[in-house]
Amino acid sequence: MRLPSDKTKFISQWKYVEVARYVPNLDRVIRDKNGDDPVFYDIKDIDTYRRQHQNNGLYTSVWHYNSTDLSTALRLGSLYFDLDSENISDCYEEAKKIYSYLISFIPEESLLVYFTGKKGFHIECEAISLGINPSNDLPKTFRYIATKLKEKLDISSMDFSVYDMRRMWRLPDSKHQSTGLYKTLLSNDIFYSGINSIMNYTKEQHIHTVPEQSFNFTANEWYRKYTYEMEEEKGKPKDILEFFNKNGSSNPKSFGEGEKVFNKEVLWQKCPSIKNLDQQARNSHFLEHEARLFLCSILTYSEESINYLHEILSNCEDYNPGKSQAHINDWIKRREMGIGGRPYTCERANSVGVGCGTCSLEKKNKWVKIGDRFVETQEKSSPSPVRFAYTRKEEK
Repeated sequence: MRLPSDKTKFISQWKYVEVARYVPNLDRVIRDKNGDDPVFYDIKDIDTYRRQHQNNGLYTSVWHYNSTDLSTALRLGSLYFDLDSENISDCYEEAKKIYSYLISFIPEESLLVYFTGKKGFHIECEAISLGINPSNDLPKTFRYIATKLKEKLDISSMDFSVYDMRRMWRLPDSKHQSTGLYKTLLSNDIFYSGINSIMNYTKEQHIHTVPEQSFNFTANEWYRKYTYEMEEEKGKPKDILEFFNKNGSSNPKSFGEGEKVFNKEVLWQKCPSIKNLDQQARNSHFLEHEARLFLCSILTYSEESINYLHEILSNCEDYNPGKSQAHINDWIKRREMGIGGRPYTCERANSVGVGCGTCSLEKKNKWVKIGDRFVETQEKSSPSPVRFAYTRKEEK
């Protein structure tokens, strides 16, 4: 995964990788350890590890971590596929088939193909280009996408054992311990030159640098489509009687889906956290990642509030209108599907340092939508600034 050159970028925190190497007398790959703890390297220092072990039989974790404590770290990585077969020619043809499909959605500079050094190919779709967010659910998401591509493209060499929480991945430009060939990033002309040319090319080490990455709206839409499908396929319990027995209810009520009217001044007055972040963006031209999520959770219920959200974000030096709108669209879509996108509560906002810190609103009963009606439950809903942001437009 290519990290941004600008170390102030949020994604730059995901700089740690585990390391492992092939041990000849054990005939297996062993993770390096310091006592009982795994050994991590900052990815920019990985050449030190390469030199220590003569660049032979080396691995790093496919995941990048934002901490060396695996119990608390979040995972981030590029979407990846491992094609492996005893028949290298068949594997090669399937690698070309997958590449031809992916290049319709993902920029060429973000779609990387490696010969692994023995009998397969690794295909990686760069995380920044696809807009992949850090999550410990990424192994499940990537496996789901791989399964769909296997079915769609009729791929037989796809290896699904690689989608786990601590997968190790052969280090690019390192030598395979049994063949002496290098895991090599292939340019298009080499990739399409034929399997014999590829194997001859990888007899020597070729250093390739992955270019700086940028968010791509089309690639992000393609990736998000699969995440929505995965969430939909999970399904939700449909036993409404069981729901009522568990939560209790009052009489169902119907609420019109009337237009929501955004009132910035009322929101500022009753919840100063939004105004504070607005001023911070104007003064410092920067907002932390958590602050942006908080704003997105509150300001995405009407066209007027979304315009105001863009107004705030446009003061930040790294403002990208397309990327910001893609994240807004994703937040709204997940809220509509019931798989996320909910507004921050005051408690959550305060806990991550973006709230006003003085909220004392009362909790209210939750309302759950069933069909075209809402049912009040006895479960309490924590207060949120969204309560002050909107009123329903009166029908004339």
